[in-house]
Amino acid sequence: MKKSIAVALLISTMLFWAVNFHVVKIAMEYYSPVGVAAYRFFFGVVSLILIMYFQFGKKMLAFRFTIKELWFMFLTSFFGIFLTIYFFNLGLKSTSAVNGSLIIATSPAITAMFTYFLQKNILSAIQKLAIVISFVGVAIILSKGDLRTLVELRFSIGDIYILGMALVFSLSQVIVSKYLPHVDAIEMTTITSLIALILFGLFALPEFVSSPIPTGLAFWGSILFMGILGTGIAYSAFYYCVVRLGATTSTLYMNLIPLFTVLLAFPFGERIYGIQLVGGLLIVIGLLVFGVSKKR
Repeated sequence: MKKSIAVALLISTMLFWAVNFHVVKIAMEYYSPVGVAAYRFFFGVVSLILIMYFQFGKKMLAFRFTIKELWFMFLTSFFGIFLTIYFFNLGLKSTSAVNGSLIIATSPAITAMFTYFLQKNILSAIQKLAIVISFVGVAIILSKGDLRTLVELRFSIGDIYILGMALVFSLSQVIVSKYLPHVDAIEMTTITSLIALILFGLFALPEFVSSPIPTGLAFWGSILFMGILGTGIAYSAFYYCVVRLGATTSTLYMNLIPLFTVLLAFPFGERIYGIQLVGGLLIVIGLLVFGVSKKR
């Protein structure tokens, strides 16, 4: 039962993060990448504190952590939130959705590489095949079935930022899975998000001083969505799933992000092709094969 709940939470999280691909571009029309991140995590932290209060009440003030646990939480925040969101925002300013989503889709393979070196966790041949199947599905979605799009792919500075995002995010999930599996997901997400908020606030301080606060409804709507759903709820759910299902399995679900991004593009006037639905089917098949092989 807990596993099915974790899977449902993962799918919902990927949906929220897919929406972020669209709304973050709206927010960055008003503010810089680091400024947008600071506003986002302000509301993210507020929503997380409310979630903690409803779950623990006044007991939340009695939480105690060791120096070692706090250190790994800082690393999780620095790699998995601060650098991840910073690279994400910077990358989407100068790279295409095709390049960015394709690079992000390498996160499961990168996570598997980290778990191999840090945890000596070897993937079976079936699990490797499942990752390949899922990645092929992502490639089909992004290229619309035209292999020349992949063959002629050229990396820009934005692509490098997105690749950096995939690397640091995957590393953070291994840290959580290896060193923080005993820490409650809500507690850990709140603390790591608070650390990220402080970091983003420090970097965005000059902009806050020199630039007026945006008043556009589109800006605040996108900020609130990213802060409450795309940060507070999504990160809590994802860290919960990393502990329950493992880092490699959880990050494999990130291959759903390009599928959801394409489907959500319809309200923005972008056309959806049948070949993209074929790619989505392959992504689901890859996830199912990986899940069944791990269960065995």
